[in-house]
Amino acid sequence: MRKTLVLLICVLLAGCVNDTASFYIDGRDHALSLRRQQAYFWQSQADIALVAARLPECQRQHPLGGAALDDLKVELFDAGDGLWNVRMDKRLWQIETEKCTGLTELEYDPKTDLGRPVGAFVVEDGKLIFEAAPAGPAEATPAGAAPAGAAPAGAAPAQ
Repeated sequence: MRKTLVLLICVLLAGCVNDTASFYIDGRDHALSLRRQQAYFWQSQADIALVAARLPECQRQHPLGGAALDDLKVELFDAGDGLWNVRMDKRLWQIETEKCTGLTELEYDPKTDLGRPVGAFVVEDGKLIFEAAPAGPAEATPAGAAPAGAAPAGAAPAQ
């Protein structure tokens, strides 16, 4: 009876999703990773967490909430100076990787300049992956606009 119960539990848990994808900033020791965990196989939602790591100094996991299991897209933007903007649906956060402690939820405004698009965490063939943004010239920056982190026109260069 006990073996049957253990086998049944294993079968029920086998359908759960628990995967991770990473964006490596400066090698494997400096990265932002996204974790997707499904508690029960019948759920269509997963718990999403962002892990900031700059080893050996810091590593911290920050919960982002729940999201659709297979229709997940978490975009990542380089805001400069070790700051990264993270967008999931209509939620927006900023995280730093100097001490890995600062995850700040920001007010969502679709017109906000989030920085240089780096890529997105997406589900492909049932697996969470990081898909890098296409590398291209500055055509993504509107004419006359300065790229994220650039000084405004007429400003003195940083010393």
